[in-house]
Amino acid sequence: MSEKKGAISGVFVFLLLGVFALLGTVLVLLGAWAYRGTAERGSVHNDTRIATAYLRSMVRGADSRDAVAVESLEGTDVIALTAAGEEESLVTRLYVREGKLMESLTLAEDVFDPELGTEVCPAGALEASLEDGLLRARILTEDGWQQVSIALYAAGERGEGR
Repeated sequence: MSEKKGAISGVFVFLLLGVFALLGTVLVLLGAWAYRGTAERGSVHNDTRIATAYLRSMVRGADSRDAVAVESLEGTDVIALTAAGEEESLVTRLYVREGKLMESLTLAEDVFDPELGTEVCPAGALEASLEDGLLRARILTEDGWQQVSIALYAAGERGEGR
C-alpha cells in the first residue's frame, strides 16, 4: 500500500512541475507579446517626436538674420538654413523625398541635388511657410500631420523686419 502512495505522490509532483512549467511559459509569452506591442507604439511615437524635434533644433541652431528661408523644389517645400562663413557660406536644406525627411549640406554656390541628401527619419510630406519672422511647418508622420511653429529670434524686435 505504501508503494502505491509513493507512486501517486511522485506522479502528483511531476504533474505539479508540469503545470508550473506550462504556466511559466504562458506568462513569458504574454509578457513578450505585450512588450512587442508597447515597443512598436513607442517607435511610431518616437518617429513623430524625432521629426518635429529635429526640425525645431535645426532651425534654432541656424537662427540668425536672413539665415532661414523656405524654397520650393519640384513641387515640395524646402527649408533652407544658411550659415555664413568668412570665406564661404553653407546651406542646409531640409525636405521630404521618397517618404523620408532628408538633410542636405552644400556650399551656397553649389547646385542643390536632392538625391545627395542624408535620411533623417520617416516622413510623408513637408509644408512650410515663413511670414513676419514666424516659420510654420507641417510634417506628415505615421501619426498624421504634426504642426511646428517657430518664432525666429533673429527676425528683429518682436518679429519685425523679416
